Amino acid sequence: MEKFKHLGAVFTSGGRRSEEIDTRVGEANAVLREFYWSVVTKRELSNIAKLSVFKSVFVPILTYGHEFWIMTERILTQVQAPKMGFLQNLRCDKGAYGG
Repeated sequence: MEKFKHLGAVFTSGGRRSEEIDTRVGEANAVLREFYWSVVTKRELSNIAKLSVFKSVFVPILTYGHEFWIMTERILTQVQAPKMGFLQNLRCDKGAYGG
């Protein structure tokens, strides 16, 4: 068997995780696109609410199955980039940071 998916994690015959990591990053980016207008840019939502969505929805989708990943510098960069993209897109209230 070349590869199979079990409980959302992709296993390949060679034991490589690059396909699974690419899938996780793609799914996390899809969530960012979906939440962009409804959560990320909404001024009505507090930064606490936005960060709650980030921690409870975005991060678990991105890191599901990460216990099996060997964290090389390349993989760490691949996983951190979508996180930073989400956080950089947050529209901050002026009062949130005293600015």
